[in-house]
Amino acid sequence: MDKGEQLLWTPEQEYARGSYMQKFMDYTARRADIRINNYEELWSWSVHNSETFWIYIADFFHVNLGNYSSVLSENNVDTSWFPGSLLNYANYVYSRRNSDKVAIISHNESGGSKTLSYRELWHRVSGLAEYLNGNGIGIGDRVCAYIGNVPEAIIAFLASASIGAIWSSCSPDFGIKGVIERFSQISPKVFIVSPEYSYNGKVFQRTENAKEILKSLPDVSVAITTGSINMDGFLRMDSIPDSKDDYKPVNVSFSHPLWILYSSGTTGKPKAIVHGHGGIILEHFKVLGLHMNIGEKSIFTWTTTTGWMMWNVLVSGLIMGSTIVLYDGSLSYPDLGIIWKLSDKYRITHLGISAAYIESLTHTSLNIYNEYNLKELEFIGSTGSPLSPEGFEYVYRNIKNDVWLSSLSGGTDLCSAICLGSPTLPVYSGMIQCRGLGSYVEALSPDGKPLINKKGELAIMAPMPNMPVFLWSDPEKKRYYETYYSFYPGIWRHGDFISVDSHGRIIIYGRSDSVLNRNGIRIGTGEIYSSIESLEFIRDSLVIGFNDSKGVYRIALFVVLKGNFTMEEKIIETVRKKIRNDLSPRHIPDYILQARDVPYTLNGKKMEIPVTRIIEGNVLESIINMDSVRNPDCLDYYIHIHSIIY
Repeated sequence: MDKGEQLLWTPEQEYARGSYMQKFMDYTARRADIRINNYEELWSWSVHNSETFWIYIADFFHVNLGNYSSVLSENNVDTSWFPGSLLNYANYVYSRRNSDKVAIISHNESGGSKTLSYRELWHRVSGLAEYLNGNGIGIGDRVCAYIGNVPEAIIAFLASASIGAIWSSCSPDFGIKGVIERFSQISPKVFIVSPEYSYNGKVFQRTENAKEILKSLPDVSVAITTGSINMDGFLRMDSIPDSKDDYKPVNVSFSHPLWILYSSGTTGKPKAIVHGHGGIILEHFKVLGLHMNIGEKSIFTWTTTTGWMMWNVLVSGLIMGSTIVLYDGSLSYPDLGIIWKLSDKYRITHLGISAAYIESLTHTSLNIYNEYNLKELEFIGSTGSPLSPEGFEYVYRNIKNDVWLSSLSGGTDLCSAICLGSPTLPVYSGMIQCRGLGSYVEALSPDGKPLINKKGELAIMAPMPNMPVFLWSDPEKKRYYETYYSFYPGIWRHGDFISVDSHGRIIIYGRSDSVLNRNGIRIGTGEIYSSIESLEFIRDSLVIGFNDSKGVYRIALFVVLKGNFTMEEKIIETVRKKIRNDLSPRHIPDYILQARDVPYTLNGKKMEIPVTRIIEGNVLESIINMDSVRNPDCLDYYIHIHSIIY
């Protein structure tokens, strides 16, 4: 262990030996007739024997790939995986159609809950699939849903997948323009709506939004509403009868589109990112099974909406045979203890939350360790942004001292994590445990050389089956190549600033396009946040780098103060000293300013680049899609700051 690293958790031998990761390691060693001594050796084998690795994943998880002609065409940029293979994602839920085991537990803010067994779930999926088929919906048609994190969303998704249609969803907190910008790109034939949703104790109606959105989707021939509210022109989903005929999913090609996800769309039209059935099946079996140790005995939840890729990952708990828990509501209503109460109530074993939520808990007096049992909880996943060392330590000090905390990093583009955890490895403060199996991740220098213990660009050196099949309306893949492969020809540039140590552990410093760079010294914005947000008077912060009117590089730090604190010279000096001691004198901001709020995207990302452009004097409407901003009212402050700084 290097000096300064803090060991927080080591898996018990029995837990590590009984994990799916260890079983896969043993399976690989036997089948390949090689010796594998540890995780890093398994990872190295997986990325240097990629074709064999993915075949082993398929066989280990009993994925029937059928008669494929080859594993992949050898072209890093335009790869075709398992040509000739026929399968369907929904088959791995269909195979459990005769089970009375609980598949879904759903819980809402009012305290209402309901359950569906695998048998009941498939009867409902079958009924909707038959209805859609009967109304002319089939292979390749798009099914779009403006819907909450409710069972009907999963039923509709599985019905869509079963008939070979393509699923896409937005959460109901999206505004009209944001939904239209996404769904109008893909010309859906089916539109499904949650007419209302509850958040933070308030009920929000979405009937008028839905009607306006529908006007912009001229190809829709089937409109369906969930819940008990009638809407003109919409059929209520609960009026579609269940079917006990057990609709069998149609087989499609490995690369046939399963769903379409979207980039944030903060500074332009969202990219419509298409993932295929086969790639998601293999990747999600690998990540949930090996890297999260989820199986048939697991009770799994992730706090998410249908507009975030973690919803898609949560749904894949069903292909593992686990029970998944859906929570539709705010994590602070009726109080900050809600997710921990649900963890006790439903005996959750695997809980996924955002790093931002963990960081917010560090500023509260909530005593989770003493107030909740959490006896069954073995795994806490954290993603969405880098988790600070203070966040890591908070979990072990204030939540549970023997839990496996797995910080994950990946993204919508892959619908997965590529830097994540293993149940066989220890957890160190502020560090991600490992690079994912089959994910050839390196930190690269600007000239494309791998770096160890130095900061660089996160790159994926070889193809993965869950990489996008294509971007919608990009038939020649021009935008695809420009987005992922233009920086390092033939190598996927992910857009994060990272370091990888000699043990394969990773630190994420933030987005590489927002890295601070003074006099050639680069530092991630996440390092600034990690340094200062442990200060007792700071509630939130945003840091940017920009060139002023004379072309001089400047760093501005905006801080949101707690309670009755006000910006005084003493506070400014404390912040400067903290950054100087933790990082370097070069990165002490030129400006430390008090802000009322920090702007976030709907998916909880700090809007560093848009604020940079505002400070540089760009017109707001030309750089930001306001429907992608969670709290747009705070942007006026940053417009005002431009006039002060310039």
